[in-house]
Amino acid sequence: MYDAIVVGGRCGGAATALLLARQGHKVLIVDQATLPSDVRLSTHLIWHAGVDLLHEWGLLEAVQETGCPLLTGFSLDLGELALRGQPPGSTVGAAMAPRRLALDKVLLDAALAAGVELRQGVTFEDVLKDGDRVTGIRGRLQDGSAFTAHAKVVVGADGTHSRVARAVGADTYNESPKEAGSFNLYSYFTGVKLDGVEFFSRPERMIYAWETNDGRSVIGVIQPGGAPRPARDNMEAHFQSELAALAPGLASRVQNGRRDDEWLSGAIATFCRQAAGPGWCLVGDAGVTMDPITAAGISNALRDADLAAALIHEGLQAGHSLDDSLANYQARRDAVSVPLLQFAQEMAKLAPPTEDVFKLFMALASNQEQIDNYYGVFGQTVTPMAFFDPANMAKIFAAA
Repeated sequence: MYDAIVVGGRCGGAATALLLARQGHKVLIVDQATLPSDVRLSTHLIWHAGVDLLHEWGLLEAVQETGCPLLTGFSLDLGELALRGQPPGSTVGAAMAPRRLALDKVLLDAALAAGVELRQGVTFEDVLKDGDRVTGIRGRLQDGSAFTAHAKVVVGADGTHSRVARAVGADTYNESPKEAGSFNLYSYFTGVKLDGVEFFSRPERMIYAWETNDGRSVIGVIQPGGAPRPARDNMEAHFQSELAALAPGLASRVQNGRRDDEWLSGAIATFCRQAAGPGWCLVGDAGVTMDPITAAGISNALRDADLAAALIHEGLQAGHSLDDSLANYQARRDAVSVPLLQFAQEMAKLAPPTEDVFKLFMALASNQEQIDNYYGVFGQTVTPMAFFDPANMAKIFAAA
């Protein structure tokens, strides 16, 4: 009998298991893969709120030692206007973009050091139940033999296509098809000089660039999900022509470097899932999958892990009810995640800016405090509701 079984040992699952083990709980991680392993479809960015959590958990230095720098410069190029700023209210005051092989290994090593057990090569098949309550999992080992384990709570950290979510029948809401979101084309480059995190916003396009491990950079072009997509054999020409037309300064810097990996691309459907039920909960993409245009996925997973572990720990204490604690998870997760999901989904349309949007950015141009607050929406140190509140909008225009 475990206190918790975590299905999925990547960033969200490893972080949840780590935090529970540090609080004295008996935790098992199961994963079908051999960990750690790379996650190819990831742009790696961790915003300020996520980096602050790594610092709080004592893991930031270990992530930096993988060859991943802190990112302290942020710019949004709108064509004739560029906004530079910093999200406020951050302890570390930086973002970072570690490759998943590096980040997940740091988290998993810390979890194992805290006493977490790891079973790899376990294919999850279903949950075990006592009535309506989840009491464990069953699956198959690599040799085909049956595997079962029992726990007071099962945590699904197994990604967008979560089998745990399907097994417990988690309801889905706030759904959008991938055609309503963005399509991302990117690769890795060496020898490209960057100034921190760079965004270039154009009608129906968003270009981004930032440094990851060992001097490499991830650079990509985002377009609406419903727009025509480049053929596999035309991705290089498409990428270079987009940069040359829309961000010639970045295009010149890219020409001075070289691409050292294959082209990666994709679009995803987005949604929220029911966060918890009797004996189970979901963290990370298993619970909320957002459009990647705001690069919020890893930060969301770390935040979910922090919240879920705190509530599970509370519920496992004498005199407390685990189900009552988990019942609070949905509302507290959604209070943060749903506005961010809606913000990302609106951005993913990449619609040409309206007159009101033009006016807002012109008003921001001379107001560094509010530029920083706008970046705080991405850094998750300022909520979308606070920044876009009518009172704050009036304050921005009054100052302008």
